[in-house]
Formats: sequence, structure tokens, C-alpha cells
Amino acid sequence: MDDEWYRPRMSPTDVNGHTDGPIVRMAPGTFALDPEPSGPPYVLDGPSGLLVESGPSGTVALNPGGGTVLEAHPDAALRRGYCCGMDGERGPNLVRACGAVIATVHSDCYQVQELRLQPDAVVRLG
Repeated sequence: MDDEWYRPRMSPTDVNGHTDGPIVRMAPGTFALDPEPSGPPYVLDGPSGLLVESGPSGTVALNPGGGTVLEAHPDAALRRGYCCGMDGERGPNLVRACGAVIATVHSDCYQVQELRLQPDAVVRLG
């Protein structure tokens, strides 16, 4: 049932590059380091009254198709999503073949689509 569920489905664009489908944050082959907190736990921001992300800072954002060697988390509760993919709202939902929890993919149609590598799972070389 979950086979390939986390794989992104890119929507076609018009001549101006616009799409009526999901927005993919990072182009294939690119990445960005996000210094801001990302993902759960969500905490109440006093001044705004909104829930905000307070997860790890320093996640590496990739195109959602960039995790080709990753597998869906064995815990079905972490693979939660809605109609089109996983939402990542419960935290990391992708693992390596060895079982190491390494990334969160946001691939459902209602959200910006991206793959976030956990900062403690990434080693910078060079």
C-alpha cells in the first residue's frame, strides 16, 4: 500500500513556469541550509497566537526526489499524509536501509514539497 507513496509528482507548468499543482521548493540537484527551526514539535508563539515549528535548526532542504536511497519509515504513524503523499508533520519519515532515521519528506499536495535532512545525519566534507 505504501510503495512509492513518498515519491513526488511534479505538476506540469505553463509557458510562464506557473503550475496549479504542488510547489516544489528546491530544483533537482540543489540544496539549501535552513538556519531556522524546522518541523515538530510545534509550540505556541505568544505574540501571534499561532503554532510555530521548533524542531532542529540547520536542516538541509533538497528537492523531494533527492532521497532516492531512502525508504519509508517502518512506523506507519510517521508516514502519515492525506491524499497525495506524506506530510512530515510528525517528524522524520524516511530512513536509510540500515534503519537510521535521516530525513523528512513533505510530499502531500496541500504543502510546499521538499525533503529535509536531519542536521545530525549530515556530514559536511571539504
